[in-house]
Amino acid sequence: MKRFWLSFIWLTLLVALIACAAPVARPSVDSYAMPAPAAPPPAPSGEGAVQARTQDAVTNKSNAASGERMIVYTVRLSLQVQDADKTANDIAALAAQFKGYVSATNFTRDGKGRMRGSLTLRIPAESLDAAQKQIEATGSKVLSRAKSSNDVTDQYSDLGAQLKNAQATENELRELLKTVRERSNKAEDILAVYNRLTEVQGTIERIKGQMNVLEKTTALATLTVELVPYDEVQIVEPETWMPSRTAAEALRALVQALQGLAQLVIWLALFFLPIAIILLIPFVVLALLLRAWARRRAKTKTPPST
Repeated sequence: MKRFWLSFIWLTLLVALIACAAPVARPSVDSYAMPAPAAPPPAPSGEGAVQARTQDAVTNKSNAASGERMIVYTVRLSLQVQDADKTANDIAALAAQFKGYVSATNFTRDGKGRMRGSLTLRIPAESLDAAQKQIEATGSKVLSRAKSSNDVTDQYSDLGAQLKNAQATENELRELLKTVRERSNKAEDILAVYNRLTEVQGTIERIKGQMNVLEKTTALATLTVELVPYDEVQIVEPETWMPSRTAAEALRALVQALQGLAQLVIWLALFFLPIAIILLIPFVVLALLLRAWARRRAKTKTPPST
């Protein structure tokens, strides 16, 4: 009986040792789309690249949270100008002077042959006020001015946190891929981890792209300038009494009155009189018929003389 129990204990220990030495469980592949077999990427030779990317995310997030707000500035100007073509060239030169550029233009020619339209500039945010003043000086008059701002600091911070979490997941998947290769080295396990790693890397690139867009939009302000052609205003001198001018005006008024009277006579003779005659003919005929009927009746009623 004692030998039986010793054998049972040794058998139990042997099974436990075999279970500990067995390969780790394979990760589930149900949630991954299995592509055509391809050579998996080589394992990273070190952690330098991973640490560098993680450090970039931490740096971006700390910059956003350090008290420096990330603000997107937008300015719209409407200027009255003498020559829209020349002013547009001057404004483009000013944009280049402030290390900016013209991102869009839209000009048309009106019925009088003058150009009018707008151009959109991208100016460094720190130079926006100085550039705006010089651009306003290129016109003869500022018709309208509008400025707006949009704080994207919180949005940038959220993206930084998402990037940090995605990079941490990427590191864990790289370690898992290394472990699977060392212990299991099965194609199914390797492809499952590799597909998940590729998905996380795509998420990281997408987040970085969004952060890059926010960085560019906050670094460069948008300034839209509308150029309106200038209509020259005639200078009216103070009026002084001039008899000759008064006489000329009176004579011109008399001629206009006579012309109006002549036109009225012509209209009466050639238009209204014929129409009146045509309209009176039925009444005249009716009156004649009534008069004849009345005479005939009067004759019938008069008794003959004896």
